[in-house]
Amino acid sequence: MDLLTIGDVAIDLYMKIGAKDGLPLVEGGAGPKICFYHGSKIPVEHFETAVAGNSLNVAVGGKKLGLETVIYTEIGDDENGERVVTELNSHGVDTDFCIETPGHDTNVNSVIIYGNDRTIFSYHAERNYKILDWQKPKWIYYTSMGKGFEDFQYKLIEYVKQNPGVGIAFNPGTIQMKHGLKTFENVLKITDIFFLNREEAIALVGKGETEELHQKLHKLGPKMTVITDSNSGASCSDESKVTFQKSYSDERPIADKTGAGDAFASGFLSAIFYGKPTETALKWGVANAGSIIKEIGTTKGLLTKKEIEGIIKQI
Repeated sequence: MDLLTIGDVAIDLYMKIGAKDGLPLVEGGAGPKICFYHGSKIPVEHFETAVAGNSLNVAVGGKKLGLETVIYTEIGDDENGERVVTELNSHGVDTDFCIETPGHDTNVNSVIIYGNDRTIFSYHAERNYKILDWQKPKWIYYTSMGKGFEDFQYKLIEYVKQNPGVGIAFNPGTIQMKHGLKTFENVLKITDIFFLNREEAIALVGKGETEELHQKLHKLGPKMTVITDSNSGASCSDESKVTFQKSYSDERPIADKTGAGDAFASGFLSAIFYGKPTETALKWGVANAGSIIKEIGTTKGLLTKKEIEGIIKQI
């Protein structure tokens, strides 16, 4: 097994809202706001659903790039759970560890797309993750979970100690970030690659220039830190140096930014798996992210290894 991804999955409900539908975009404060009257009915320009979740997105992204991927996730015993398994199987991802919880529902998120960005109303049910009898992977990608994630982390740390040679990539999700650094700082001590966006990095270690953010993150324990910064691209630090990479975009208009971070992570991690230098890994990441945002959903625009190798020649 090349890559085991661990974390929640969901069904995303996408609602694209047009400016003509009377939702003014108000600038200011921490960022632009979409305003509407509570209790009103808002027309939706386009609607569709898709399987999603950080662990799912990275598993599919890694598989498309040639890795043998397995996903461990806890789902409900409902139609949405069946859909998740069916679509993962269609991508060639091993679903032996998609565990159904009797009497529970699979997570569902609502995604509002307006202009070139999106707002996600995410839901993470409390699950009971544990170490299962999976084949020893070369890499584990640990990411978003609901309440109770702390208990699983202790088990994961013990597993890594008992299985030297397993690489750990970590990208905290919404609930983990909300609970704060103290709830997952123990995981950072065993983390080989720590993925964050710039806003998350600032939330953890405070404001600063990119180099300073990387330095502060390294002090928490991870060997390599990777910070994505939307249109500005991404950067990576191995403590000895910080490498920067501009973002990538083709001629197509942006459709949906959901899943861009996961697409980047699967591209970057796959390149590292193949023994590529960090400069190339960053290019794989921005190429994959630049492609995913041209489609609605988190898996449609993911690139194959051949496609990504062709694109990075232009970057």
